[in-house]
Amino acid sequence: MVDNLERDIERLADAAARAGHRLPLLMTGNDAWTLAALEHILDAIGESELLLIGNRPIAGLEPTERRRVLGGECDTLVFDLWTRPEVNTLAAAAGCLRRGGLCLLLAPPAAQWSDYFCTADGYPELFWQHFLRSLEELPELTALNQREGLCLPDFSLLGMASDSSLPTADQLQAMAKVRRVLHGHRRRPLVLKADRGRGKSALLGLCAGEFLLENQGDILITAPRREALASFFRHAREALSLPEKSELGYGESRLRFLAPDQLLQEKPDGRILLVDEAAAIPPALLEQMLSAYSRVVFATTVHGYEGSGRGFDIRFGAVLDETVPQWQRFDLQEPIRWHEGDPLEGLLNRALLLDAEAAFDPDIDANPLAFDELDKLVLFQREDLLREVFGLLVVAHYQTTPADLQQLLDAPSSRVFALRNAAGHVLAAALVLEEGGLDDEWLDPVQQGERRLQGHLLPQSLVYHMGLEDALKQRCARVSRIAVHEAYRRRGLGRELLKAIEQLALEEGLDYVGSSFSADAKVLPFWLGADYLPLRLGVRRDPCSGGHALLVAKPLSAEA
Repeated sequence: MVDNLERDIERLADAAARAGHRLPLLMTGNDAWTLAALEHILDAIGESELLLIGNRPIAGLEPTERRRVLGGECDTLVFDLWTRPEVNTLAAAAGCLRRGGLCLLLAPPAAQWSDYFCTADGYPELFWQHFLRSLEELPELTALNQREGLCLPDFSLLGMASDSSLPTADQLQAMAKVRRVLHGHRRRPLVLKADRGRGKSALLGLCAGEFLLENQGDILITAPRREALASFFRHAREALSLPEKSELGYGESRLRFLAPDQLLQEKPDGRILLVDEAAAIPPALLEQMLSAYSRVVFATTVHGYEGSGRGFDIRFGAVLDETVPQWQRFDLQEPIRWHEGDPLEGLLNRALLLDAEAAFDPDIDANPLAFDELDKLVLFQREDLLREVFGLLVVAHYQTTPADLQQLLDAPSSRVFALRNAAGHVLAAALVLEEGGLDDEWLDPVQQGERRLQGHLLPQSLVYHMGLEDALKQRCARVSRIAVHEAYRRRGLGRELLKAIEQLALEEGLDYVGSSFSADAKVLPFWLGADYLPLRLGVRRDPCSGGHALLVAKPLSAEA
């Protein structure tokens, strides 16, 4: 058994290398068996760079921290699904696996998923069941089962990767456009868009190094997290032929990283500003960057854990059209870290809904509209409906992550409401969390700042910051997300959905409805126009959004 397993794993690794793909291998059985099988497979693979994503050490490996994942690379990736790894870390780690690598997923037997993946209170963990179902339905899946042994995929499905040299033709075109931003007319920013693995950070690093060699001034780079720029800095060093960890510069010119808020506070001089993962930075901050610098390149991931490129398109594209109508756009299509049609990329797009869209032909005059609470089990069973809802929420918010999908499906306090047309399509959706209803025993620890109660954002803030002692006992509905399909905006659907949520909260005896969001001139009129009271403005700016958190509420009960 062991000899055959090792031989078959070698065949699988060879097929992955020939195809230029990264292949998932699902290992199911009892915990002790999956750990023993993992050790055999790692022996068969031999020496390689490994990343373990989970919450326990196994097979001599320590779990990898999120900060080490961003920008890293590996040959073999292990997902310990027994321990329910942090979802955003899992999504980020997938981008680290090089072409030809194996992603090993350890899980209980399929017949036990519904029993194993549930909370201590008996709530089903639908997210993990959805993830595993997506994995099982993958045509290129390799399955290793304790009872049935190894089942290899049809290798003819994998194809053969063509030889590709770097930089690709895609990247060369993009680099020419970046050079034009620096050396051409002012006020003609460039937007680079790509899925993960297309090398946008690498080409930005090569361009930054090239520009520094001209020694005519500093090059500025900003991004939500410095840790995600490992590829950028590595390629900038290569362009400058500098050793690792050396200061990035040439002559009197330097490559300077500043976080978005620091950049806009200091506004240092620079020949060009490079903005990586722009979709994870709110449009208000991007607007300020556009005003402060005349030569800017915005790079953004279309689908990814850092933010939503589709939301970026809708919300920031209009700003660019209005302020700099001669802006340019280039889409990177060709993968460089893996081959087109990569099975692991396809799996994660489906399992984490990274490519979710409310995709249907809109009928602008569609009536009548029905207000529904969408049962989570129905969303789990109907992936088309789940994709419509999550696709709407993704576009509405600049920082939607896979963890938001997990909260939507699994948080006991979360509820999903929608307005649907006669055909059943979702025109507007809201994610609402019930908070409060807590005993007085929590009052002193919260007031003294000794305890942070997860899942009770509004009551906790009212007690700690505003001294409203009854706020913990009162029950509220917090609108976490609310979104309207692009084709139906400015028709009152958001207001209609909010009113329906308020009426239901009143009937269920809740004390108030509220929300907390980054204060924005475009968002405020919606809430103030619906008679919500602004109660507290945050003292500190969010380092990424650049805005102050605003807490608003509408009382329903006399006590509230």
